[in-house]
Amino acid sequence: MILYSSPLACSSAAHMILLELGIPHEVEFVDIYARPHILIEGGTPFTDVNLKNSVPALRLDSGELLTEIGVILQYIADLKPESGLLPKAGSLARYRVMEWLSYVGSDVHKTIGPLFHPHMPAAGKEIHKQNLDRRLTYIEQRLAHQTYLMGETFTVADAYLFVMIGWKPYFKFELAPYPNLAKFHKRVASRPSFADVLQLIEPVLKLVNLPVFPSAARVRDDVVRHA
Repeated sequence: MILYSSPLACSSAAHMILLELGIPHEVEFVDIYARPHILIEGGTPFTDVNLKNSVPALRLDSGELLTEIGVILQYIADLKPESGLLPKAGSLARYRVMEWLSYVGSDVHKTIGPLFHPHMPAAGKEIHKQNLDRRLTYIEQRLAHQTYLMGETFTVADAYLFVMIGWKPYFKFELAPYPNLAKFHKRVASRPSFADVLQLIEPVLKLVNLPVFPSAARVRDDVVRHA
């Protein structure tokens, strides 16, 4: 199994879950900041792998290619159903996780993405920030009396949300107005799978001239000191 991923992209959530479950896999990193997107090792155009030209993509052992983060997260979790990262197919709890995956994807991810665009006008960015505040406020309220999006159980939806709010140093928004979300971020950052992903992507970040997650690096160092 090969995961095509890019540092800082939503594909890091899939990378986390693969490591969380201990599923054997390879990772091919993609430079999504190059035009056209290329595989970092070898420089092959990424469209040779995925015509959508977006990460993540997951090459199965059968040769089939899966795309779209919400689908890939569910596929990986279903490989080890006993993990609890995804409820049983057909259950209401499963649909609730899918509901969260959809919300994070369509309401959070798609609101944050334009903030990265170097040519987005300031007025446009302000509108997206206001929209993002509404989305995060909703999640903040839901986390007021529970540890994770689904209550006390960590699921694939939490990994996706974690990666999204981990982008905060790059577009300068703070979690201070969302204390429950900040606690959630710190809680997920303490998971060994995140430290493992961070260790793997840091050298790649340098190759594509991107800085390491400032807050994530501090969390990683704290985890190492207290291990």
